[in-house]
Order: sequence, then structure tokens, then C-alpha cells
Amino acid sequence: MKELSSYHVYFHQPLTTNQIVNIHKLSTKNKQSVYLHQNHLIADAGHLTKLLSFFLFVNVDEPVLLIIDGENVEDVYEELQSLCTDNISEVNRRTRYSEQIMNSRTSITV
Repeated sequence: MKELSSYHVYFHQPLTTNQIVNIHKLSTKNKQSVYLHQNHLIADAGHLTKLLSFFLFVNVDEPVLLIIDGENVEDVYEELQSLCTDNISEVNRRTRYSEQIMNSRTSITV
């Protein structure tokens, strides 16, 4: 079932290039869309150059909003967390919407 979830991710150190590439690979091999947002920065994890640029400018002192849209969102979240476990200090789920909720509303807050 399709769903959309968002999380606040707090990093205590920047990600390595290999971790960023692995996030990109994960987002392109699955039927999900993964987005990252912080202040004026937005990245679609399916585009490696945009993802690399995002992490060049990300501020580790502020949370990153992680948005996952698609099927089996929880599995993708767990894989992403395991890829970055050494760099993450805290993760808080913000929202979770089922396909029925997304289809019944004209706008949602992530």
C-alpha cells in the first residue's frame, strides 16, 4: 500500500560520499521517492548530483526533513537508517499518511 512518511533526522557528523551514493542507489532501486529538505535546500535522492550538492551545504546543527513516498516506506526508512547509523544522533517521525488519506485531501503537511 502506498503511503507517505516524513522524519526529522539529526546528524552529528556529515555523511561520507559512499553513504550518499548508497542512499541514491537505494532510492533508485525501489518504488519509492525519497526527498530531503533543510531550509532552502531540497534534494530528490533519485538524482545523484542534486543529492551530493544537498549534503555539501547541509548544516549538521539543524534537522533534515526526510520524506519517503511509495510502498513499504518503513522498510526503506530502516535501510536508510542502517546506511547512516554512525552519523545519526536522533530521528523523529513527523507524519505518516496512508494512500486513502492522501487521496481524500487536497493538501497535506509533511
